Amino acid sequence: MTLVLHHKEFVSARLGPVWHDLLSRGYAVLNEALLGIPKTVRHHLLDTYFNSGVLEADLPAVHTDRDRARDVVRYQWAGRRLWLSEHDTVEILDRGGFAGPRTPARVELLSDPLAVRFIERGLALVPPSLRQQKGTFGINLFRTRSHVVTGHHRDYEEFILVYLLDKQGSGGAETRLHDSVDPSHIIFRKTLSPGDLIIFRDNLFLHSVTPLSNSAGGRSVRDALVCTVNYPETYTYL
Repeated sequence: MTLVLHHKEFVSARLGPVWHDLLSRGYAVLNEALLGIPKTVRHHLLDTYFNSGVLEADLPAVHTDRDRARDVVRYQWAGRRLWLSEHDTVEILDRGGFAGPRTPARVELLSDPLAVRFIERGLALVPPSLRQQKGTFGINLFRTRSHVVTGHHRDYEEFILVYLLDKQGSGGAETRLHDSVDPSHIIFRKTLSPGDLIIFRDNLFLHSVTPLSNSAGGRSVRDALVCTVNYPETYTYL
């Protein structure tokens, strides 16, 4: 499927402060309202994709309590027009403490108009001066229950975007950006709430999330879209 979207004029006015933060300090924090995403989109994504029919256990030997699905789309900018199409693979290589290639469960999001709306707005977060004319955008659907990540790390992509859809539990899951030279120095820390987003330049930081916590017998679950604006060498494409 190939889609051609006409980039909305309002995005420049809304996202100017986000672009400024990304250019000046390397990260920006915002919410879905600023991005022009109604909360009905978040609820739709949760209801449609965050279930056992879509998500599968993600490499139990490394991530004992994480479920995952993934899509990769191609994009191309032509002025205010944005072309999107499904990439031919969602394979990832040498990620998350696992050496070698692996292929998560795939979900094709471009057939879903509300998912497309998020993808369009997510790509618009990249400042125009830093945009590749064409590239690939990875969308990971993650459900975690205790350890969100294995430790501070880098994904070796251009930008990382996290959109928190839901969080149940009494504490934990604090998002952190660490100094890339001295990881003990935490540059940014915030516990994201449903509807919050963070985007950052991956080469400037290591990033982590503290474990989820809850009272005895309580339920702890964190559902998030974790997206990557990839470098050209991540995937080859026409």
